[in-house]
Amino acid sequence: MASSDIYVQVTATPERSEPPKSLVVLVPRKNIEDYKSQMPRNSSDDKMIAKVLADPLATNLFTHRASFGRFRVTHSFHSIPLPEIEGKPPEFAHNGLQAWIL
Repeated sequence: MASSDIYVQVTATPERSEPPKSLVVLVPRKNIEDYKSQMPRNSSDDKMIAKVLADPLATNLFTHRASFGRFRVTHSFHSIPLPEIEGKPPEFAHNGLQAWIL
């Protein structure tokens, strides 16, 4: 995965008995490399950097859902677009990141 963008799927499971909600954040390779260049060491895992970059956007999207309440979050990582978003325009974009709500 060293030369490609990373798709971070973020799933939030509410503490209440509601179904989980997911979104996918595309973290471009450029954003990962820019982040690495600002770090004292260049040995960080690309997936962890993608998570760090995706989390603020994902958290913002989840916490702006008034009825959602408290939740726990899990992450999965993909090197290609998920079938659910392939060919669809992103619903949100910020600082080079793009996000789709599933």
